[in-house]
Amino acid sequence: MTDNPTRRPTLLLTRPEAQSRQMAATFAGRAEVVISPIMEIRPTGAAVSLAGVAGVILTSANAVRFAPPLESIKAHCVGLRTAEAARAAGAEVVTVAPDAAALVAAVSGPGPLMHLRGEHARGEVAARLDRAGTETHEVVVYAQIARALSAEARGLLESTNPVVLPLYSPRSARLVGQGLVPGPDLRAIAMSPAVGDAWSAATGGRADICATPTGGAMVEKILAALARKLP
Repeated sequence: MTDNPTRRPTLLLTRPEAQSRQMAATFAGRAEVVISPIMEIRPTGAAVSLAGVAGVILTSANAVRFAPPLESIKAHCVGLRTAEAARAAGAEVVTVAPDAAALVAAVSGPGPLMHLRGEHARGEVAARLDRAGTETHEVVVYAQIARALSAEARGLLESTNPVVLPLYSPRSARLVGQGLVPGPDLRAIAMSPAVGDAWSAATGGRADICATPTGGAMVEKILAALARKLP
């Protein structure tokens, strides 16, 4: 790759394919976008019965893809995109929280609830709700399989060209950062302090951290970075 410091920033998306494609559409015409998923989402095939549950907990839109029918099921969701996916699947969304901690604080009642989640998840949502008095079970309905960065993506990250890199989870930050020598104008954006800490531990570099862990806050940070407003 030939470095060209005068070019506008490239937006590098490393989320799973579906999420990256969706985000790329958001920034169409505003930036050159390169997609290199660092994880692949696959169903586990786990059997899930929602008979007798008072509701489901959904901390990612990925869980909706592999859930049993959610028609008229009450859903407690983390994030607007997760809530939108749940509504599209027919669920009755009763809680929308910005992160797992806020969800745990917002949910009450005897339950039982069912947390449909990925293999790698943070927050111990089911255990914390159980301790708070809401009976909660969990089923892993999808796995997040690690994938290597493409040669193009790694070349971008280690070049002198300006690159904007949104990071949404500590695990993805660690996977992207493994063995990486970040370029001087790599603008990493972390959804939360935990994501920023994981990036720093992996690369020694600094990430700009969102004030709130929401998709909207990430979009604002990305737009600012593309406009060269980051220090």
